[in-house]
Amino acid sequence: MKAGIRLATLPLALAPLVAAPAVAEDADGWTGSAEFGAAMTTGNSDTSSINGKLKIGHQAGPWSNHFRLEAFRSTEDGDETANRVLAEHETDFELNERDYLFGVLRSTRDEFSGYDYQASAAAGYGRKLWIADHGHWDAEIGPGVRVAETSDGERDTNAILRANTSFAYAVSDTARFEQDVTVLAGSDNTEIESVTGLSASITDTLAMKLSYTVAHNTDVPADTEKTDTYTSINLVYDFR
Repeated sequence: MKAGIRLATLPLALAPLVAAPAVAEDADGWTGSAEFGAAMTTGNSDTSSINGKLKIGHQAGPWSNHFRLEAFRSTEDGDETANRVLAEHETDFELNERDYLFGVLRSTRDEFSGYDYQASAAAGYGRKLWIADHGHWDAEIGPGVRVAETSDGERDTNAILRANTSFAYAVSDTARFEQDVTVLAGSDNTEIESVTGLSASITDTLAMKLSYTVAHNTDVPADTEKTDTYTSINLVYDFR
């Protein structure tokens, strides 16, 4: 992926998001959202991009599970310029109203980052720093291990320290701001991901969302940029 790629995407169709009513049923503690966006140009140059995001959560007593899946692909004149997939699963156990323990598995595959894949597992302590009807602010920290393989075939396994902060605030009855930052710090490389989002509700279940993601690796193979950015405008189907 070339550094500084900024791809604004527009939703092509509502059908992919509404075609799964069984998933949209909010029952027994299940919540989540699905996003989709795409764009294309023809003429002097042919470009296309598509991205999708899925978040699912489940709460059962003191236990909660959160699943996140993201995919992004872009082509220009038949050549692939971006191809990134991220999957993450986190399990939390509440100790009290504010404190909890977490365990998280995360994997990214990005053909243009200089890494064929990076997979990690971490566990630690989390705290809800701010709780309100119109927002929240959480922070987590804990040790873990990461396995990474570069595009050159070099594979490393090392210890990491994972830190994460998640902030959300309802700006109004129809607008919501979100900010998530994840840091996976290791001796050979530190991964930093920042996701900023602003959504505006269209109906009770549909919204438009502007999202800006920054992915940074402190140590990358030669001739590879350390920072990539992604900008998207997506249609969101919310089943919270």
